Amino acid sequence: MRKVRFSFLIFIGVAVLIGTEGYGWAQPPEISIELNFNKTFYEFGEPVGVEVVVSNDSGRDLLISKGFSSRVYYLEIWIMDPAGRLLLGQRNEPHRESPDAPPLPFVSYQGIFVQVAHCEVLPVGWTAPPSQTQTADLRAYYPLELPGYYTAQVKISAKVFKGGPGDPCDVRDYEWVGLLTSNMVSFYMEGSTEVHVVPNQWHLSWKGGKKNQDVQVQLKPGDGKTVNDYRSETIRLNNRVARRVEVLPSMIKAYFDPEEAVESLGPVEVDQWYPVVVSGKLKSNEPFGGGESIRITR
Repeated sequence: MRKVRFSFLIFIGVAVLIGTEGYGWAQPPEISIELNFNKTFYEFGEPVGVEVVVSNDSGRDLLISKGFSSRVYYLEIWIMDPAGRLLLGQRNEPHRESPDAPPLPFVSYQGIFVQVAHCEVLPVGWTAPPSQTQTADLRAYYPLELPGYYTAQVKISAKVFKGGPGDPCDVRDYEWVGLLTSNMVSFYMEGSTEVHVVPNQWHLSWKGGKKNQDVQVQLKPGDGKTVNDYRSETIRLNNRVARRVEVLPSMIKAYFDPEEAVESLGPVEVDQWYPVVVSGKLKSNEPFGGGESIRITR
């Protein structure tokens, strides 16, 4: 019985290796992708400049999936926002419904018929042009709305075929298939909701109970919104609940305990600046948020 089980496991292992041949053995092609942001900290309303440098550093021409060289690379960034949501690029182009694609054709090559994929030649030393790699403001394509830290990485699916210019791109005879990735980048944003924290100088002595007034957060509705679009009871300062909230015609004011506000920062040093996060929910249950920096004093 043990011999039967052992033989069965060997059979499964061999099947897995055969099934993954062409995928797991080859190394990714030497196509370098570098992601660069112009800053690591963005204040409210500040544009987010990005560059994605893509080049063929393999030392040879590559047969690659058709359309690779014409991609808009800054739309291939995968971004994780502070709420843990995956953000993908929004393409501002018309969408057309099309019928199912026809099956891949067969061509005669060296006396046999092979099924070929759509491919293109990526010349040695090729580098993507700025029109496909640079944007002055990534916010036009990604909903970078919440305050906090974001992580970003370029991920592009591709298939590299064997051979060179003039060879067919045989769907069964390829060097590598998978995701090409860039370096991972982290950056901080103050969010898309305009907020002001009053005062913006917080006293360390508040932690000992010496406090004269509440910390006030002034929240101004974003574009196309009014104060009635916000659930005022959900407003938080560094995840602390407001003592009370005033809804005025043009803004919302939320008041927070000063001692809790300082404690929400964790360990702090005098004369240093720290980001604070104001967050909550709209009546549509969508999250909103903004941020501002405060300074610790004695």
